[in-house]
Amino acid sequence: MAEDTEVPGPAPTENTKSPSYMGRILNLLEQSVVAEGAPLTLTELAAAADAPLSTVSRLTAQLVAWGFLNETTTHRFVPGRRLAAMAAAVSEHLYSNDRLQQATRLLTGITGESTTAGRIVGNSMFIIARTESEQPLRAVNRIGEFIPPDNSALGKAIMSRLPRARQLALLRGADVADPEATLEKIQPELEEARRRGYAVDEETYSVGLRCRAAAVIGPDGLAVAGLSISGPAARFTLDLAEGAVPALRQEASAIGDMR
Repeated sequence: MAEDTEVPGPAPTENTKSPSYMGRILNLLEQSVVAEGAPLTLTELAAAADAPLSTVSRLTAQLVAWGFLNETTTHRFVPGRRLAAMAAAVSEHLYSNDRLQQATRLLTGITGESTTAGRIVGNSMFIIARTESEQPLRAVNRIGEFIPPDNSALGKAIMSRLPRARQLALLRGADVADPEATLEKIQPELEEARRRGYAVDEETYSVGLRCRAAAVIGPDGLAVAGLSISGPAARFTLDLAEGAVPALRQEASAIGDMR
């Protein structure tokens, strides 16, 4: 999974600039996440924020340096690691990060394999809890890493319980070149995941890695997060992977009922 690149630099303080400057910073952050069509390019951000392009260019560069935004390869701006962490903390009262971490520990204890919890932040998905397998051979991921919505079981599990417009927004947030074509390609997998109640990855995301994932459903019936169990296919056999599904779905359902 791709990681945000953290550029050293001082974080803003109340003495950094005038309130007008901070107002523009906050408005820019808001538009980068909630504006229609996000993630946006620099020009689109300037239009959404109703600010001069030169000002937006300077402010986004600072937000990237501070770790609040991340610029994709197609020069669109998505939430950075620090903004993702803040969003996760704000939504803590609905879906406790402690509870998600507890679920990853429980599922790893049952299966012996690594378990990940991910959450939607704006138009992206990030790892917000993780318990690593104690086995010497394992895929290691970090909290705050980006979750691809189109080629990971966790991403597909979450996508399977979202409307089309939201699916396309997450694909744009992942910097997918052709969101419409990509959604069309993976639609059969999403429909199957919705029917079964869990998503499957058989060495698509990473060669030799098998994964099962289930969505955490919010009060509106849509996915807000998800849980996944993954391990080397040679050890995490098909029988073991399918055998882990009931516990996986039970934990995801229990978290979704916390409201």
